Amino acid sequence: MDTSRDIILGNIRQSLKRYVLDVTTEQSLSYGLKHPTQHIRPDWEQDNLQRFIQQLESVVGTYEYIDSIADFPNAVLRFLEQHQLRLEILCDAQLKVLCPWPSELTLQHRAAQAGDSTSVSYAFAGVAETGSIAMLSSENNPTSFNFLPDNHIVLLEQKNIVSHMEDVWTTLRHQARTPRTINIITGPSRTADIEQTIQLGAHGPRHLHVVIV
Repeated sequence: MDTSRDIILGNIRQSLKRYVLDVTTEQSLSYGLKHPTQHIRPDWEQDNLQRFIQQLESVVGTYEYIDSIADFPNAVLRFLEQHQLRLEILCDAQLKVLCPWPSELTLQHRAAQAGDSTSVSYAFAGVAETGSIAMLSSENNPTSFNFLPDNHIVLLEQKNIVSHMEDVWTTLRHQARTPRTINIITGPSRTADIEQTIQLGAHGPRHLHVVIV
């Protein structure tokens, strides 16, 4: 009887130890997320907008600056006409209803497929440090928009340009819901696997055009 009691008490003690350890671990992880270690980060003299544009151009991305979101559809049309592309786009569902689109354009909202020419998306953030854009997946903004069409046009609000990559995650933690997929995109797709020559569009769009409002 005493042996059985000792075994039971021993099991209880082990369970309590595991519980205390789990609570301690949870508290430690929670604190770490709220107070991440600050590592050394690069600094620059330009403001975040200038730095973002400089870095975007350095990775062969292009940009246009507009005064309001209402100007965005015409910016899309200008890009398509400049590059002699089909006047057909896959469009973020929110952008599709947010702006008055020119009648020349044909808009669709669906998952992208091989053979689609141009997709139009809304960026969650821009990163001044690297010229990257952060894209969040949703039913309005399918991840396939980022990879399958040859041309990707992205609307980025200047207020959403952050300094460093870490700032994207800090901003994201304040969102009500975490997306299933987060893509950080730095310039158009490229590879040098073929005879050490840079080829654009190897694994994604040949053109990344950012419209900053």
